[in-house]
Amino acid sequence: MPSGEIHYKFFKRGYLVEIPLSLLLIPINWKFALGNIVGYSFHRFCDNDMDIQGVSACEGRAVNEIPILGHFMFGVSSAYGSIFRRHHRSFITHFPYVSTLIRLVFFFTFPLLLFDNMGINLIGNGWHMFWLGFYNGLSCADGIHWWLDKTFKGE
Repeated sequence: MPSGEIHYKFFKRGYLVEIPLSLLLIPINWKFALGNIVGYSFHRFCDNDMDIQGVSACEGRAVNEIPILGHFMFGVSSAYGSIFRRHHRSFITHFPYVSTLIRLVFFFTFPLLLFDNMGINLIGNGWHMFWLGFYNGLSCADGIHWWLDKTFKGE
């Protein structure tokens, strides 16, 4: 199976499609376009291999590159890894759109509820389109990861 470095190399190549795609989507819905590129970029810190017990490459990047918040993300991803550790490379942890939805619910339910209780609505006023774009962009990055796992048997 490809290493985390190979996954990351192909992830960076995916920007060759994601950036022009997001630019083309701006006239249609700029919030969706913004969410698409932000979601794709979020894969850098939240990839399919978070179901592995121990520290994955994306968790290491989160801790090293995002001060304070990266440590909280590492805690959430460690909990995710302990729950889904027996399902590595399964449909629910690696297949695009399905695994993406599970990770998004896992990562964002508590913060969105907390902000909503504080009166900060991150979904209303059309911002649901941002989150749909975010979901789509992260799913595209997950698709590259899943394709690499299915296609390449060695490194």
